Amino acid sequence: MLDIDWVTILFEILNFVILTVILYFLAFKPIVRQFEERAREKERLMDEMVRDREEAARYLAEIEARLNNLDAEIQKITDEAYEYNKNLQAELLSATQEEAERILQDALLDIRKKQSVDLKQNQSQLVDAILSISTHTLRQVTPLAVHDALIEELTKKIWDLGKTNMMQVQSLRESLEGRAPVVSVITPLPLNSQQELNLVRTFSALADKDIDLDIATDENLIAGIKIRIADMIIDNSLAAHLDAMRGEVEQSLDQIDIKHDD
Repeated sequence: MLDIDWVTILFEILNFVILTVILYFLAFKPIVRQFEERAREKERLMDEMVRDREEAARYLAEIEARLNNLDAEIQKITDEAYEYNKNLQAELLSATQEEAERILQDALLDIRKKQSVDLKQNQSQLVDAILSISTHTLRQVTPLAVHDALIEELTKKIWDLGKTNMMQVQSLRESLEGRAPVVSVITPLPLNSQQELNLVRTFSALADKDIDLDIATDENLIAGIKIRIADMIIDNSLAAHLDAMRGEVEQSLDQIDIKHDD
């Protein structure tokens, strides 16, 4: 039979249990607690990260929505202004051309009754007479809204220079070096305070410096505005549109003369 030393076995078991308990409390449990704390800290950080991402996404969505609405509103205003100016210009030119053509027909009938001068030889004088009559008539019938629209159209054209022809803007600014920043303005009617303010803002932005307006009136412009800054001249008056029609009127006279000869 085997001689079993139960005391020794029990003593070894007791030592193993004591060692296990000591290791559990001194090593394993602190390590487990440390891992649990790290896990909780990681979970907390992950939750904060998720919340931060959700908050950032929400702010980004709000900003994008505001920007989209702003872009849409700006585009709407720009489109409406463009269409308004386009239609107004078309109506103005059409009305001017119709009036010029009517006056032309009346003048031709009257001139043909009073004289038998060859139209070809007196074409220049005839055109001058027609344009003079047109100018006088339009000065009487042109509404103030046309005058205001022409000024607004010129202001928009100056603003658009920065988008369409920055080279010209830079050349203008260089030409102003050493010169007094003065814009010469000629209109047939006095400008109101808002129009003056808009012109000052527009040309100050164009010149990149504060400018002054030198305003004069000339009723021969009929409606609209003529400006000069440095070497740049822009004439957006009704008189300028009429003068641009000179070639069309002369061509009409040639056609009428050909039909008359036939």
